[in-house]
Amino acid sequence: KILADTEHKIAVIMNEFGEIAIDAKVLKGKNVEIAELGGGCVCCSLIGEFDRAVQEIIDKVHPDLIVVETTGLAEPEALIIDLQDNMPKMVRLDGVIALADADAMFQFPQLGYVTKMQLEAADIILINKVDLADAGQLEQVEQKVRRINPAATIFHTVRSELNTCLLFGIAAEQAAGERKSARSPASEPHEIHAHAQFESFSVTTDATLCKDKFD
Repeated sequence: KILADTEHKIAVIMNEFGEIAIDAKVLKGKNVEIAELGGGCVCCSLIGEFDRAVQEIIDKVHPDLIVVETTGLAEPEALIIDLQDNMPKMVRLDGVIALADADAMFQFPQLGYVTKMQLEAADIILINKVDLADAGQLEQVEQKVRRINPAATIFHTVRSELNTCLLFGIAAEQAAGERKSARSPASEPHEIHAHAQFESFSVTTDATLCKDKFD
């Protein structure tokens, strides 16, 4: 939807945990695989260091915007610091966007460590699937999100439908300055990746599966 709605030339960096398949012409570099999309946009899959991959994308395709879609297991604070400290000078962190599933957050109210970190780091939070929650449930979900991150801008969405102009042009430099001043030495992130807690595997089969048993 972002690619369809914007007039900008965008590079989307995919950082998935597990397998990723891009059915397009792929240009493989040292740090990134670049697949051509419509409208001059590209989809990039990381295969090396993040900052070098960004520079490679800039050199090869010259995008107006770079959207980083992290894995759902990512710790955003480490990526934010990397962007602030190691990115090329022409790159600026515009903002961090998080998606919160209204239905799931009500049904499973106990949030994990990584989920809280992602919500805390966000400048914009989309509380999505609001059509699956009634007014009381939605209020509980929003209150929970507000307790975790009182400063974020919150939008209620269905199928993540939102004017994409609202996602870009966030006052990132001010937000980055606030983060930096608020961060104490004791809260500096450690080189610990949440991925170590998880495993990923894939199974391919021609068999017809029973959905209940598969779940």
